[in-house]
Amino acid sequence: MAAGTARKKTSSRRRNRPSPRQRLLDSATNLFTSEGIRVIGIDRILREADVAKASLYSLFGSKDALVIAYLENLDEQYRQAWIERTQGVTDAEEKILAFFDQAIEEEPAKDYRGSHFQNAANEYPKPETESEQGIVSAVMEHRRWMHQTMTDLLTAKNGYPSATQANQLLIFLDGGLAGARLLRDTAPLETARDLARQLLSAPPADYSI
Repeated sequence: MAAGTARKKTSSRRRNRPSPRQRLLDSATNLFTSEGIRVIGIDRILREADVAKASLYSLFGSKDALVIAYLENLDEQYRQAWIERTQGVTDAEEKILAFFDQAIEEEPAKDYRGSHFQNAANEYPKPETESEQGIVSAVMEHRRWMHQTMTDLLTAKNGYPSATQANQLLIFLDGGLAGARLLRDTAPLETARDLARQLLSAPPADYSI
């Protein structure tokens, strides 16, 4: 009876265990976000995920493809977190400031690692292969979404195309993230949020003059 119960428990654990693809993605995310991308080898990811090398290549094709999947997954999680944070919020300024609030909340939990997207791009300053270019493209797609979201909100608020103001706000956020990582403190991000609020509170430009 005891042996039969043990077999049932083992079988249940196997059924409830995440798929090899999910285990690879989870392990890669844990290692890449905490230690970096290039320093982590395939074998270490496989050991942590408890997946055979053949499975990695059949599921992703290469480490670079796994890196792209990791970044796309982070992007999806980031967008969903912002959408949930701004659910029910109608004010454009508050929706934009939510980007800063999200960073202030997340950085301590991330051990002040800064932007995982910027970190990834910094590891591939001169992408030499098509797959490395794909990594940078995944980073830029995240950036494009942030910029477009801010631009759309600002354009509706201001009544004129506002891509330049979105650029300014992203610079504030970039600087806040870099400062928070350096000082291991959210103070730079809080300063960045204050600067963003000041910019957003300024009267819109009057182009009728």
